[in-house]
Amino acid sequence: MAVPGLLDLAFLCLRTGLRFERSVFVADKDHDIELWVEAEKQNQNVQLSVVGWQERDSSHPTSQPFKSSLIQTPDRKFPLSMQINHAAVVLRASGTLLELFGDDFIAAGFDDHFELVDQQGTIADLLKSPDGIPDRLSIRQRSTGTEREALVDVVKSGVNKVVGVHLVFLMPEVGVADQDSSKEVTRQHNSGMGLGRHFASAVRQPIGRILANAETIGSELNGPILEQYSSYAKDIASAAKHLSELVGDLEDLDAIDRPEFKVAREPVELGDITRRVAGLLALKAADHQIVLVSPDEDTKCEVVGEFRRVLQIMLNLVGNAIRYSPGGTEIRIAIDPEARSISVEDDGPGIPEEDRERVFTKFERLGRSGDGGSGLGLFISRKLARAMGGDLIVEVGAAGGARFTLSLPAS
Repeated sequence: MAVPGLLDLAFLCLRTGLRFERSVFVADKDHDIELWVEAEKQNQNVQLSVVGWQERDSSHPTSQPFKSSLIQTPDRKFPLSMQINHAAVVLRASGTLLELFGDDFIAAGFDDHFELVDQQGTIADLLKSPDGIPDRLSIRQRSTGTEREALVDVVKSGVNKVVGVHLVFLMPEVGVADQDSSKEVTRQHNSGMGLGRHFASAVRQPIGRILANAETIGSELNGPILEQYSSYAKDIASAAKHLSELVGDLEDLDAIDRPEFKVAREPVELGDITRRVAGLLALKAADHQIVLVSPDEDTKCEVVGEFRRVLQIMLNLVGNAIRYSPGGTEIRIAIDPEARSISVEDDGPGIPEEDRERVFTKFERLGRSGDGGSGLGLFISRKLARAMGGDLIVEVGAAGGARFTLSLPAS
């Protein structure tokens, strides 16, 4: 027997050969215990070390234990399983799914990431009539179009009320004769989701701990310290933030380089995007003595794209403008409803015409160093813009600075 979280962690470590650190929850009837576990591959084995734990009180509703006879069926080398409640909200998920979608997958809507292939409506609609839930579902991942069969266990409470379902995804069977070709196909399809994704997963937690501790020390929350130590702590926090941004860029790079990468098509209001970006980056701009100028609140422009990706692009554009603009200047965000576009213009040195395409290439930083950039932001932003059916270009602004313009399809 094995704790599922530990089992998933062991298989992940075996597959990648990387060292991992993460929390794993175990429980008895009275308490939840959060373990901090280190996993390291040693030859064909994995050494699991519990290096710390924290006990948490837990109160559980009266219900019968959930038992699944299906969990043994799929290939445990690729554990893909989850439990969702009657409202199709993800309550639990295997470590592999968390690697794919991140920790925010828990408490997210199942229908945000998946769709049913052979059923009418969403899984939330299906759960409203639990008697009609089949034993097996064909499910498509929205971002990649990948389809898989999932076995379905209905989860009931002690009063026999349906409270959700447990889904166990089946992996395709591969015969011995097909293993080489299958490995090659897998290598091609996963070309964009291997090292970067697993690297991001492995380092995000340690970086977060470094950043939190450094900021606590630097802000002297635990008491006064020597000024030079406070300065060191702030330098460490700054470096950790840079590393965290770089990890995010590598993860995005992995995703968009996959041949099956897709984005959602949903209505996006550019005025709303502008207000969110201005709110998120106002403090950073003020720290650089820069004023963000946004369109009037009445300015609206609805386009089609993926909301979080449009927001990501705009945060990158405005963040870059803040980084490279001199203090005491403005950054102007403008919306053109007729052109279905949004632009960011600064009063910085601008970008020479011969370099305006180079800035969109991978790891290109035009000779700049030590500014905290990774050289991936604009490359990722243009790829995302074009994946949504739009484009991202750069021109010279009215005051000689750079003007980046994101255009997207009309709704």
